Amino acid sequence: MIRVLLVRHGETPWNKDHRLQGRSDISLADSGREQATVTGGFVRAQNPRQGHASALVRTQQTYAAFGLDHPPRIWDALVEQGLGEWEGAYAASVRDAEPEQFAGWRAGAYTPAGGETQQDLSDRMLAAFCEIVRATAEAEPTPSPDLSFDVRTTVAVSHGAALRVLLERLQLIDRSQSIPLTPAAVTVVDVPLTTGPVSSSLPHGGLDDDAARQAQQIAGLTDDEIIGQSRLRVLNLSPELLNPAVDSVSV
Repeated sequence: MIRVLLVRHGETPWNKDHRLQGRSDISLADSGREQATVTGGFVRAQNPRQGHASALVRTQQTYAAFGLDHPPRIWDALVEQGLGEWEGAYAASVRDAEPEQFAGWRAGAYTPAGGETQQDLSDRMLAAFCEIVRATAEAEPTPSPDLSFDVRTTVAVSHGAALRVLLERLQLIDRSQSIPLTPAAVTVVDVPLTTGPVSSSLPHGGLDDDAARQAQQIAGLTDDEIIGQSRLRVLNLSPELLNPAVDSVSV
């Protein structure tokens, strides 16, 4: 079993002001660091042995707040969608000035001038996710807090739109039925090494317990196999749910 913890970065000053960030390299606000620290408790309990973050500072600051003992691999492919001429603008101003274009962008059908298309965003996020899954072949299986067998667990910190498009590409969510991901929220995706049911009541979940053979199988997974075997375990587990004492924040 492979488990990928997908985390949106914590809140930034631009999130608080409802500005469109895209690839602008904005640091976390104090509230974002607090959120990431709370989320870190959940992440550590999952015992990840690998970590990944986008090339933008807000994801790396979020990862640092988790308190893990291994640094992340930094990925250009995990950065947020480039928004071209809209970057830095207030979302309400863009919506009022260009309502049809703004609605089209939210639906995935419009690209701001100079921005990145949803298809290009989807393609690079899927390629990165599949490579991250295959890379867990090198990770040590560790105990899971909610399963009776060890799993290979990794954590990847990326961005709201990028992760939402990835989850849609994996056929795990319907864009029209899901809300934006909350700052520092965790989404858990499991990738079993079988297409059949996995029972927590069986030793090793009923999976082959030969670690070397499992690693070889993981490294050889195709993109189509990873997409077909991905299962949504938890969606948008926010720091406010993990610790209700954390002040509510803008999304």
